[in-house]
Amino acid sequence: MRRLILILFAIYLSSAWSSRIKEVFSLKQIYFSHINETTLKNETKREPANVMPQALERWQNKLFLVTPRFKLDVPVTISYINITNMESYKNNTPILIPYPDWKMNEISEHNFKSVVKVRADVCDRLWILDNGKINNKQESIPVIHVYDLKNDMHLRTFDLGSLSTINSDITNMEVDVTSSTCEDAYAYIPDSETYRLLVYSWRTNESNSISHNYFHFDPLCGDIDLGEVHFQSQKGLYGIALSPTARDGFRTIYFHSVASTMGFEVSSRIIHSGNYDKNLNVYDFKVMGNRGTNKQATSSSFDMETGVLFYGLLLKNVLGCWNSYSGEEYNELTQGVISLDNSIDMYPADVRVDRTGNLWVLSNSFQIYNKKNYDQNLINVKIYMTPVRQVIKGSICDEM
Repeated sequence: MRRLILILFAIYLSSAWSSRIKEVFSLKQIYFSHINETTLKNETKREPANVMPQALERWQNKLFLVTPRFKLDVPVTISYINITNMESYKNNTPILIPYPDWKMNEISEHNFKSVVKVRADVCDRLWILDNGKINNKQESIPVIHVYDLKNDMHLRTFDLGSLSTINSDITNMEVDVTSSTCEDAYAYIPDSETYRLLVYSWRTNESNSISHNYFHFDPLCGDIDLGEVHFQSQKGLYGIALSPTARDGFRTIYFHSVASTMGFEVSSRIIHSGNYDKNLNVYDFKVMGNRGTNKQATSSSFDMETGVLFYGLLLKNVLGCWNSYSGEEYNELTQGVISLDNSIDMYPADVRVDRTGNLWVLSNSFQIYNKKNYDQNLINVKIYMTPVRQVIKGSICDEM
């Protein structure tokens, strides 16, 4: 009885502490730029593209958006919005500018096929994960492209074909690097269907995979109800976020599966070792705790200044948060909730904290887009941005 009262009290506090994060873009129809333009004027006649932004990343005055080729008629798979003057978009539809140009987005042997995630590192490099799937068919092997953001020059392409399988589901990536270790960067790529973590080393230009039971799904958490769409999920490892570098030079890697409400962690020392043994190193992976009922999570991101771990909650259009610096355990009573809005057909697809301490969230109606012809006259994508400290102020995730 006492436990029930505590849980109900926590739920009440989560509701009371729900924070509003500022909406900066609400997109009905998506347009790509053919010339040097940033907004679509009301009198402009142009057909919108049949795309669904699925991930974002901010670097300086560019807000990158990823539009995977879930369907055949997706003209551009990675682009950006120029956010130098955000106010200019108040009464205009933003135009997405193909990155690095239109030509690289045309489907051909050495070009982008279907970009699913993009990450900008502290060394001003853009890491682009392309899973090679077009219209749900594996047209090419997954690869990582890396560009120099200062001049948009291509630096490297790495082939993940030796690690991917016919059943692989590669749609997320996190980059582990500091400004003093640019040549010793790592990319962590979860494979949600084969329950593995793919690890790429920039220094050696090699990759390997790691398996662990904590990468699997929870059969009690696979029932996913997203309003108009209901399905059973067996998706495993997906969300990955990184703590600051500790004294030993390594980070804590926070991770979770989609069809699960559990959180786990492991030191990057284990991942970098190159001689991982799933039997000898099994206890180096730690159980953090349980977020609570119906708190299956998608993408996650960590704010280095406040120590707050953010994650998108799949079954509701809200974010969850937990303050790792507070000393509190990771459980249902210590999870905060950040409300977005009341859109029941949307969910947070990507969550990012940028280098200036702003929290960015991309929320969309992908489940409707993916299952049927969605209405492009309705708002299908929303992007939010607010400083982290403002978002968590007064909540259970605040340092207080």
